[in-house]
Amino acid sequence: MPSSTLEPPPWTRPRPTQDRLDYVDLAHINLSKWPAQKEELVDDLRKAVTEVGFWSVENTGVTDEEVVRQHSIGNAFLDLPLEYKRQHPCDFKNGNFFGFREGFRLMGDTNVKDNSEALCLPKITPSMAHEFPDFKYLEPFKFEIEAFQKKIHERVLTPLLKLFALLLELPEDYFAAPHAWNRPSEDHLRYMRYIPNSAETDALLPEKQYLNGHTDFGVLTLLFAQVVQGLQIRTDNGEWKHVPYIPNTMVVNTADILSFATGGYLQSTIHRVIRPPEDQANIPRLGVFYFGRAAHDWEANKIVPSPVLERLGIYKPDEESAKEAVTGLDFTRARVKHTWDRKVYGDDAYNKGFEHKGLMVRTNYEAQAA
Repeated sequence: MPSSTLEPPPWTRPRPTQDRLDYVDLAHINLSKWPAQKEELVDDLRKAVTEVGFWSVENTGVTDEEVVRQHSIGNAFLDLPLEYKRQHPCDFKNGNFFGFREGFRLMGDTNVKDNSEALCLPKITPSMAHEFPDFKYLEPFKFEIEAFQKKIHERVLTPLLKLFALLLELPEDYFAAPHAWNRPSEDHLRYMRYIPNSAETDALLPEKQYLNGHTDFGVLTLLFAQVVQGLQIRTDNGEWKHVPYIPNTMVVNTADILSFATGGYLQSTIHRVIRPPEDQANIPRLGVFYFGRAAHDWEANKIVPSPVLERLGIYKPDEESAKEAVTGLDFTRARVKHTWDRKVYGDDAYNKGFEHKGLMVRTNYEAQAA
């Protein structure tokens, strides 16, 4: 049985690439303005979500020391023997993303195995305690993992949810209250690592993609800036552009639940992961994420009563009141099952898209817009 230590081997951030990549011009949200300059932040957010889709957040209150520490904890876990990590796998047959995910899928018809692995940890709260994977190795770290999760949730996710409400001319707590820290949801902290492939192996993958173009399942995805390149977003004109490494920031993208809630007014960001540039291609690409997912009782299929959306003809009160609610838990588990309970990623069944009780998700994005 692997033993744990309060001091895992320190993770060191790799050097930035020297390649001249085609970077997207990210929008920026400065949370030091919250809440004193919330009106200015709403304008900043409007530009970020309508013109870019991916944006960076700075002055979050999360220190670089805390970020590096979490990378060290995650990296040390992922270095453990596979047999040990397999003790608590994600239960994809039931749409559950909590636990360890190994790279078990084949990528399309290439026979190349998925080169990523991840540990997904639910919020350490009373309502979600039963979902925490019982790895003995993690026990000494649970207190600081909980503190880190809570800090991200309350200092980053919650202000952003309040800004979205204000953007839509809704009460400030409209999204934040049902998605509060203690409420049951599929939120999770994820340590994720891509293991380098050989150049010959990656040449077999279409466009050297490690993860095909897709949207995320939840409300917002928060990613601590990654120095090893590979993450790309698809722009409005169908081009794929790299997301730049900006120290001491988080990269944020909107996801399916916000798109449903606004009748498509807010679009889920389309993104993918490709082979890093050659000067980083042999470096394991480690990331730390916080996925803000729909609250278990959130009505995922209903458009919110926003005056903005009503003026645009998107929100129609009579139509929304007639809908039978699809809960956030129901949608999220079904979406996870569709994407992950399969041996081949990008097969015909996956590429035809996902539909659940009237909620439609496109799952196949070509390099250029259709």
